[in-house]
Amino acid sequence: MISNRQSKTTKRPPSGPGASFAFSLVELLVVIAIIAVLAALLLPALARGKEKAKVARVHGELHCIGLALDMYASDNGGNFPPVRVNCNTDLRLDWCELPVELANQGYLAHGPAGMDADLQDVFNPDHTYKYAAPGPQLLNGRPTANYELWEPTNMAAMSGGGQYFTDPKLSPIRWVVWSLGPQPDSAKSQDTYAPLNSESWYTHAGDTGVIALYAGSDGTQFKTP
Repeated sequence: MISNRQSKTTKRPPSGPGASFAFSLVELLVVIAIIAVLAALLLPALARGKEKAKVARVHGELHCIGLALDMYASDNGGNFPPVRVNCNTDLRLDWCELPVELANQGYLAHGPAGMDADLQDVFNPDHTYKYAAPGPQLLNGRPTANYELWEPTNMAAMSGGGQYFTDPKLSPIRWVVWSLGPQPDSAKSQDTYAPLNSESWYTHAGDTGVIALYAGSDGTQFKTP
């Protein structure tokens, strides 16, 4: 007679080739929770890395514009292109776009409609990087009073009080080109004294403010952090 103990089948985990193991619902939920926590930790770091890559690209492209401006001045008696501003509501965001002269004379490529000189701001799609210099200004395409470029009194710190310069012969700054930064509509990027006031500058990942390159009166170029 076979005993009840002998008749019972003992369940053992599958083994050998082709064997499969099943996870309980609790185990799956734990794994999903761990993945979610890791993703939450890694995504901000990835976002900061992507932002830093864009900032590096901006610095490189601003440097190219600076070279184009210096070559233009060399070929045009030391003069730089006029600054373009608009008072029309539909063109309000097109202020200080890169001058078309740089494209017309071959220093930069021609851009699509609305961007006469190419090099679109990485952080401000459909708009070029900005350009300003004390001197000639075009208001809605027509010559007007010279452009007033605000420059800090303390050029070493690029902060504190300052004044506006309209005469390129008297200005400590020849020109400035800039990106509006990761958040173009932020208070720092739109600051009245941007882009030459250091308090309006972008300084680190996650920050707001402008990214700029400017040339001193002797032609030496300086970039923001």
